[in-house]
Amino acid sequence: MKPMRFAIIGLGKIGRIHQRHAEAHPQACVTAVADERPVPAPGLFVSDDWRAVIARDDVDAVAICLPHALHAECAEAALRAGKHVFLEKPLATTLADARRLVAAARETGRTLMVNMTHRFYPPLRRARELLAQGAIGEVISVRDYYMEIIDRADFPGWFFDPVQAGGGVVMTDSIHLLDRVAWLLGEPLAFVGGSARRLIPESSVEDCAEILCASRSGVPVTVGSFFYTGPKSWADGLTLFGTQGVMRVHAWSHIEWETYGGPTQREEGYTVPQAERPAVGLRAALEEFIAAIHEGRSPEAEGASVLNSQEMVEAFYQHTRL
Repeated sequence: MKPMRFAIIGLGKIGRIHQRHAEAHPQACVTAVADERPVPAPGLFVSDDWRAVIARDDVDAVAICLPHALHAECAEAALRAGKHVFLEKPLATTLADARRLVAAARETGRTLMVNMTHRFYPPLRRARELLAQGAIGEVISVRDYYMEIIDRADFPGWFFDPVQAGGGVVMTDSIHLLDRVAWLLGEPLAFVGGSARRLIPESSVEDCAEILCASRSGVPVTVGSFFYTGPKSWADGLTLFGTQGVMRVHAWSHIEWETYGGPTQREEGYTVPQAERPAVGLRAALEEFIAAIHEGRSPEAEGASVLNSQEMVEAFYQHTRL
């Protein structure tokens, strides 16, 4: 098979990771890049206008790593130009735009996949296997949380702009948790309620949020996400309570489960250094994107399958009026 020819649109921190892994993939290569700043890219077509990139005949697929508010316009234009799209989350900053993207992928017959990295972390994939095998019986309640270290110097200015980012911790982190819980349960979520605060001085977006949902079958789900400025470490924890036991999943370290009154089983070997965490899920997701296109099938985390998490995010913002 011919290598898939990629264009990377947006060469910030995440865009560089996309470029590195696309160039390293045996069935892919990078032919063009777009960024508003001058960027060194020897041997590649370089433009400060993403429209010039998606118009090129030597581009089969684009990886879009732009501020959230630009996702919808760029991704739809790429799809209608006949390109496959590997899109950083979220699909868009509004549910209407997200639905329009999904419709455009369907109309054009192009692949639209969202980089929902958490679906590709080994502990979460293992948890999904165990749940399907009935390791803790029927799931009856879920609690999930994620704390991300925030140093304003390490993030672009748009990240803290509610217009360009579309929101704060809910749009950036809670959307991952909502997606991974729905994916693990195998059914969509419905919004019940939520609240948010701004704790970081001079923050213009919410940095602390709790969301209450329920799965289609009625499983209560609580999701909490937080930006914080403490020690240089991320923390996450997913707990699923079942009719026969409980399971605890940590996306970058381990998984453990036990039946009520029985021994605890623990699987290690998943530890990922903090600096490498963004790349681990991205690399596996990119491999899935390329494989699905070559095999003529829908990929994991295709646009339509992540609409539910976008619905929950929009419902939260409407509820809290943020």
